[in-house]
Amino acid sequence: MAMTISQWERAERRENPRTHLHLRLALVYPQRAGVPVRPIYHGSTHDICMSGLSMLADENVFYEGEVSVLLALPPAHTWASQKIITATALMSYAIHSSKLNAYKIGLTFQDFKEDGKSLLLAALRGALKNPDDGDAQIGEGRTITGRTSDSQRRGW
Repeated sequence: MAMTISQWERAERRENPRTHLHLRLALVYPQRAGVPVRPIYHGSTHDICMSGLSMLADENVFYEGEVSVLLALPPAHTWASQKIITATALMSYAIHSSKLNAYKIGLTFQDFKEDGKSLLLAALRGALKNPDDGDAQIGEGRTITGRTSDSQRRGW
């Protein structure tokens, strides 16, 4: 059965399932000689999956090139320390949403440092296991749904 254009436009094109897990993040731009230094941007994820994330920003923080992303995971227990995931990513899009009154910025993960990939996987699985635990870090969607992929760039 063929897919209609309207079905394709509404279809999810990510290869990995996503969740509305809201994590604090910092974007660190590369520093190059002769180029003005951009300040570190602090924000939070809008949604996230193993291949990338989207974030909301009051201003267009898009950068054409690789950036470092630091994600702050909430502690697993009140006595536990907070874990920070460090990854490199490419920004894949920046659109202004009048509905959200913000820029939506998409990032595709390129590489994780140390155990970052396994920490992210555990956080996403934890969000799936405890969708109604009242944790403020989990957003409205609160579920991870399987999606199919198509010809879009990996992760978005």
